[in-house]
Amino acid sequence: MGDQDQSLSRLGPRRAGAGGDGRSAAAATTPEGLGFLLGIVQRARRRAWEAVLADLRLTAPQAALLRLVVAQPGRGVRQLARALGTDPMNAKRIAETLSVAGLCEGAQDPHDARRRPLYPTARGRAIADEVESRAEREEERLFAALGARQYRALIDGLTVLLTDTRSKVAE
Repeated sequence: MGDQDQSLSRLGPRRAGAGGDGRSAAAATTPEGLGFLLGIVQRARRRAWEAVLADLRLTAPQAALLRLVVAQPGRGVRQLARALGTDPMNAKRIAETLSVAGLCEGAQDPHDARRRPLYPTARGRAIADEVESRAEREEERLFAALGARQYRALIDGLTVLLTDTRSKVAE
């Protein structure tokens, strides 16, 4: 553990300022700490991502669902919702919007009348390819802004938080 890491662990969550200087995290960044800051960052990133997608006339959730339908064709709305971390009704509304736009289509499952697996159209695949290309550029930009070490640490930390949060919700 480096010197800064040790000082942060001694300070604890309310004392670990952005630079490890002893200022409270709340005073350094937000009124509520890490969770609050994660929300602010998520909203800012979503706005930035939607600006990148604007000419494609897709929202961030639509782009995410379209990419998933292309990557995993034949999945039902419930499976897609789980993969995206959203509720099935929201995923259904997004899927309907994509379907109306001609980017994906539902088919009747011959084994389960309630299930309508989604498949991308040719136009949907082409748009998803463009979204993927833009996502890669955005990821490269984030990597450059953070540097390799911070980028990896952030991904690792967020993965731990996601796992922890999902386990708490499941309890």
